[in-house]
Amino acid sequence: MGPIVSATAALVAAVAFLSAGCAPAGPSPSAAPTAAPVEAATASVPAQAAGNPVTEAQVEQLWRPVAGGAATGEYTAWGVVVDAQTGEILLDEDAAIGHTPASTTKTLAAFSALTHLDPTDTLETSAQLSGDERTLYLDSEGDLLLGAGASDETDVSGRAGLGTLAANTASALADRGITSVTLNWRGTLFEGATHLPSWDAQEVGGYEGHVGPMAIDAGRTSPGAFDFHADAPGYVAQVFAQALTSAGVAVTMGQAGEPPAGAQTVASVSSATMGDQLRWMLAHSDNTLADQYCRLAAGAAGQPTTYAGAIATIKADLLQAGIPTSGMILEDCSGLSTNDKLSANTLVGVLKASYAARGNQAELIRLLPWAGLVGTLSQRMLDEPAVGNVQAKTGALQGVTALSGSVKTKSGRVLLVVVGHDLVEGGALPTRWRLDSFEEGLAELD
Repeated sequence: MGPIVSATAALVAAVAFLSAGCAPAGPSPSAAPTAAPVEAATASVPAQAAGNPVTEAQVEQLWRPVAGGAATGEYTAWGVVVDAQTGEILLDEDAAIGHTPASTTKTLAAFSALTHLDPTDTLETSAQLSGDERTLYLDSEGDLLLGAGASDETDVSGRAGLGTLAANTASALADRGITSVTLNWRGTLFEGATHLPSWDAQEVGGYEGHVGPMAIDAGRTSPGAFDFHADAPGYVAQVFAQALTSAGVAVTMGQAGEPPAGAQTVASVSSATMGDQLRWMLAHSDNTLADQYCRLAAGAAGQPTTYAGAIATIKADLLQAGIPTSGMILEDCSGLSTNDKLSANTLVGVLKASYAARGNQAELIRLLPWAGLVGTLSQRMLDEPAVGNVQAKTGALQGVTALSGSVKTKSGRVLLVVVGHDLVEGGALPTRWRLDSFEEGLAELD
């Protein structure tokens, strides 16, 4: 990628583009819808193929403008298009070669999470009272989307509110005649580093927070900020302590550590379902949640909960599903590192496996954002028939733009599409429209 910023103008362009792919999207992240305005392409292979077949010649004609700049060396164009219902390959442009995938990597993170975790499960955050009733312990199973105030049943981020937890905890303490406590909290949940040093070396470290036991808004210092708390659990404990104090409990701040002996849960709040959090992660392209769910999946698979363990879990899941991994190099599950490499064949293999699945893995196709409607695609491909008929995970870095998902043609044929540009001179944002036009052209086919 080269230096992401060398001047003010370059910094502005980089921030704008990153926020559409690998960085948190928009000034104020909100929940992705839990039900689609239009149906997802499908979750399983139909008994009979729907819609009119698409030919290689049709796809090649649409691809020519996408690859245009590649002929003059301005960038590298790569991609693959597969007929979802027959498996026929309609386009293969360097599909076996590893390219910088950016946030399309998050489809692998979601696939691994859906392999090992139940999308209907929730993450519990609880207040636990020690046996001597002097110490209160704030614990969490890994909810990074806690809210500072009351629990919000209408949103994914903030579904479990610390204000609600504090009010319920204060009530439980009052019933026991307890008016003061020392507050300790869980400070770690996983093994190894919580943030990759290589991101900082690449000057993208500000686009991801720290994985761990708990955070508010994925650890951001303010809504939409490209700045994260270095100690998100400690900050959560402070917010919880302030809410307890407001509810009439005198709080002395303790320290991060293990639950006290004889701890008993006195109050708890639950996150949105894991499926809803994964949808939110994909919609907002949230880097921290992608790596968080990879760690949770690694733990469920019995692997080390390190970055290396999470990546090893992904690779094992891909191989188990028969998905090619040639050319795959990953440092993270978010796609934030420019050292990451994936082939279009790997990315489309994940889509094919989800399309053909009958279990939790089938949800991946359904969770992808809809063009013109959701998340990082909400302002792209706004016209019919693409709007609502293109589903894709976006990917964006300074020199990379990519899409990985499905397209439904006018006649109802489902195509699995992975396309991208990398090594784009001067930044990839100006070339993104070519990918969108390609997807729009596929949706236009009858």
